Amino acid sequence: MDLSTKVLNNYPNFKGASKKIADYLLAHPKTFLQEDAQGLGKMTKTSAASMIRFCQQLGFKGLKDFQIQLAQDTPQDNEETIDPIVDHHDNPHIVLQKLLSSIEKNTEQTAHLIDGLALNQAINFLKNADRIYLAGVGASSLPAQDLYYKFIRSDKNVVFNQDIHIALERICYSHSTDALVIFSYSGLTQEILLMADQARKNHTPIIVVTRSRQSPLVELADVVLGVSTDEKLLRVGAINSLFSEMFVSSVLFLATINQELPRLEERFRETELITNQLKQLNE
Repeated sequence: MDLSTKVLNNYPNFKGASKKIADYLLAHPKTFLQEDAQGLGKMTKTSAASMIRFCQQLGFKGLKDFQIQLAQDTPQDNEETIDPIVDHHDNPHIVLQKLLSSIEKNTEQTAHLIDGLALNQAINFLKNADRIYLAGVGASSLPAQDLYYKFIRSDKNVVFNQDIHIALERICYSHSTDALVIFSYSGLTQEILLMADQARKNHTPIIVVTRSRQSPLVELADVVLGVSTDEKLLRVGAINSLFSEMFVSSVLFLATINQELPRLEERFRETELITNQLKQLNE
């Protein structure tokens, strides 16, 4: 069992400082190879003693033993190497199994990375927003668009534009009573940064779904919901990143509307009725 899996298995037992350390480890595993206990204590806003206790909770004598195991479990970064999840020897069944395993692990890590207080704050912004703006570029536009379709069916005042130039124009009219949700795996996309900067000028609350705890986008955000960092930025396609962003998108939707379900139930029946007419016409 690798260390990340071990941490996830033990996560429900972590409290206080240990939970902070676990969250930071899952988001920044390579940082743990480069710092001593005191440095890691500062980065995790805990202490060197808490760091040692955390390692001992996982069955290690101390930080050094922990780092040796972590180094063995952590692949070396090579930004020139594409991360495809599978390799050219895999048959279709192996591809299926690898993808299933990867997505399950990625989703579980993302669920543990989302801070409860941050999620509550995000839902509070969405529930009270006069208008919800959604944004994403490339693959990250897909969870934004999916959330748009879900909110539309729930009678929310929501804005999404696939054309990022139109989206930039629309955000100019946002207000402090609105909310902006941005999906950006890298947190580095220039168009998205321009959009967030404009929303900040308009005093519009910004909710960011991203892989990084340290990026230009994070610095502009009011709320950050982190996704797993298992997937490299250089890849054959957005696989785990897309699933993790979709997962967070669905959490945002369900947690926003769940208390309104008794009122929305009749609306959902009405929307199903009208769309079913289209299905019947095509049969």
